[in-house]
Amino acid sequence: MISLQETIDDAWEQMDMGEYAHAADLARQALETQPDAIDAYVVLAQTRGVAAEAIALLREAVLIGNRTGRASDGADTTECPYDRRAHVRAIGNLARLLWADGRAHHRAEAVKHARRASRLDPDDRAGTRLLLMAWEATAGNWPAARRVTRRCRDEGRTEVRYWLALHAFRDGSADADTLLAQAIKTNPHVVAALQGRLLALHLPEGSYGFGSPDEAALYASDARDGWKSTPGALAWLAAAEA
Repeated sequence: MISLQETIDDAWEQMDMGEYAHAADLARQALETQPDAIDAYVVLAQTRGVAAEAIALLREAVLIGNRTGRASDGADTTECPYDRRAHVRAIGNLARLLWADGRAHHRAEAVKHARRASRLDPDDRAGTRLLLMAWEATAGNWPAARRVTRRCRDEGRTEVRYWLALHAFRDGSADADTLLAQAIKTNPHVVAALQGRLLALHLPEGSYGFGSPDEAALYASDARDGWKSTPGALAWLAAAEA
C-alpha cells in the first residue's frame, strides 16, 4: 500500500515534470486519506491557474497548520501530525501570492505571513529573509528591513550586499561607498537593472547563475521601489559605476 507521504512525494515529482493535472489528482488522493495533509493543499494551489483559487487553498493549508501546530504543543495527539516544513511552505507561498496581487492590504498581509514563516523556520531553508529585505523596504518599514539585512551581513549573496549598501547610504554611514563597491563586484549588472536597462525576467527559482544579468534583473524587480524611494540613491549608484 502506498503511504500518504509517498503520494505527496509523487505529486511533487509530477509538479516538477509539469504534469499539473496528475499532480492535482495525487493531491486529492492524499486528502482522501488525510484531510489535514498541508502539502496536498500546497500542491493543489500550485496547479491552479487563478490566483484567487490558489490563495483560498493556501489559506486553508495555513489554518490546518495553525491547528495541528497548536495540538502538537498540547496533550492531544489525535490530530494529524504537525508538519512544520509544509506549514512554512504554505505560509511562504501564500505570502508570495498576496504580495504579487499588489493591493496594499494584501501586501501588508504578505509581510505578516513572511515574518511568521521566518520565525517558524529559523534556519530559513525557504529563503524568507530575502523576501523580507525587499518587502519591508518597499512597505516603508526601513528599521525592520535593516534588521533582517544586518542579520545576514556575512552572506555573499547579491541581494544582501546591495541591501547592506543601500541601508548604509540611508544611514549616512562612512562605509557606504565600500559596501556599494563590494556589491557591484558581486554583480555589476544590478546597476543597469535598477536603472531599467535590464528587464525583469520570469524564471524558475534557481535557474539563474549568481552574478548573472538574470539574477540582477530579478533582484531589481523586488528592490527597485526601495532604491527609488531613497533620495539620491540611484544617482549614487550611477556615480559608483562610472
